[in-house]
Amino acid sequence: MKNMIKRFLSRFGGEFPHELWDISSGPEGHMMIEGCDCVNLAKQYGTPLHVVNINRLEKDLLNFHNSFRKWYPRVEINYSYKTNPVPGVIKALHGFGAGAEVVSPNELRLALTLGVAPEKIIYNGPGKTDDGLRTAVSNNIGLINIDGLNEIETIDSLARQNKHKQCVGLRVVSSVGWKSKFGFSIDSGDAFRAYQRINALQNLIPCGLHLHLGTGITDINIYLRGIKEAIDLSMRLKRELGITLRYFDFGGGFNVPTVRSFSKLNKLFGGNYLVRGAKVGNFKSLGEYGRAVTELFGRYYPPGLDDPPTIILEPGRAITSSAQSLLLTVLDIKCSRNGITDVILDGGNNFAAPLNWEHHEVIYASNMKAPPEKFYTLFGPLCMLGDALLQIKKLPQLKRGDVLSIMDAGAYFTSMQSNFCFFPKPPVVIVDNLRHKLIRKRETFEDMIAQDFPGQWQDSKN
Repeated sequence: MKNMIKRFLSRFGGEFPHELWDISSGPEGHMMIEGCDCVNLAKQYGTPLHVVNINRLEKDLLNFHNSFRKWYPRVEINYSYKTNPVPGVIKALHGFGAGAEVVSPNELRLALTLGVAPEKIIYNGPGKTDDGLRTAVSNNIGLINIDGLNEIETIDSLARQNKHKQCVGLRVVSSVGWKSKFGFSIDSGDAFRAYQRINALQNLIPCGLHLHLGTGITDINIYLRGIKEAIDLSMRLKRELGITLRYFDFGGGFNVPTVRSFSKLNKLFGGNYLVRGAKVGNFKSLGEYGRAVTELFGRYYPPGLDDPPTIILEPGRAITSSAQSLLLTVLDIKCSRNGITDVILDGGNNFAAPLNWEHHEVIYASNMKAPPEKFYTLFGPLCMLGDALLQIKKLPQLKRGDVLSIMDAGAYFTSMQSNFCFFPKPPVVIVDNLRHKLIRKRETFEDMIAQDFPGQWQDSKN
């Protein structure tokens, strides 16, 4: 029986080369980011702790932009706020040239508060509120992508009140990618009829088209099929309605090579298992995406045109995922069962929700040089059985106080974190060439109860 278990466990525990995250091992084996010792950062700021590499942010943003701009001159990047809404992270990206893609009234307010020029803001999302649209139109933001019929007249009325014409796009739905609650179907004719309605109003300028197909997409043919259907629609709009689109917003959804969706094994056993032999390059590079998308676009809109339209992209994880790590400390080690030891960390699904549906590498930050020796299941501290970050991971011999790092924590970790079991949300530190700076303080107990107070009874008849 023990030999069977060992053979089964031998399939697990593979990992990617550490260089993929621009991290290294220090003199004591500690994980280093931009020359900053992560074990020392954990001691100074406490854990859980998010660590952001500002130079990796810039590197990934420029790499993404150049992967498309190399083949087509007019490409703009609007970072997806919902992916990582930490103001210090977003502000850095704006400093590197990214615009803002927002999907709620408060994300819109955040962009304006951070000083983003209104013309560099795109407002997306279903169910936009009158409050959000009022803020968008009064600031004459660059583009509002309409997602529902009710938005059309509301925006027209607000634009009339503000005495200017508002530039709008329309979220369309192709035969591939997300559907249901989003946008207007191309196939059914709903998208064309919505453009007709917009075109008939005096205060709206139908200048854009928005297509967002999903998240973590690894098949480039999905993009190409959806984009071709969208471009075909634009040709019909020009031919039959005289509408010339200036902006083609192809959304985001681009994956990163070091994050993997759950396999059939995960779905069968209902857990996060990391299979040995992790490989980079199981899908096309950003450069290949950029060339394929722009080549298709160029067949319809050659770059040599006097005034070619602009391609807008709204990446999230492809920009910030690999630049951020979540440091956690070992709180307790349970006894072994069938060759696997249970470990309790000081952060779980409350701070690392994406590990419920995808694999992230876990690195022994206390000593990256130490060889893996034992198989562990990594749990968080939450009082629930399902708080497992990784079911089987081979690591060095762990002890209380050791620091582990969950990699690629820059996408949907901070935006989906919660106070479940009343744990305070972690701080965020940014590092840059031997320097580190706190950009978000750790939440306190007082912060968590600040909005709760004893109200006064009121008579419902009044």
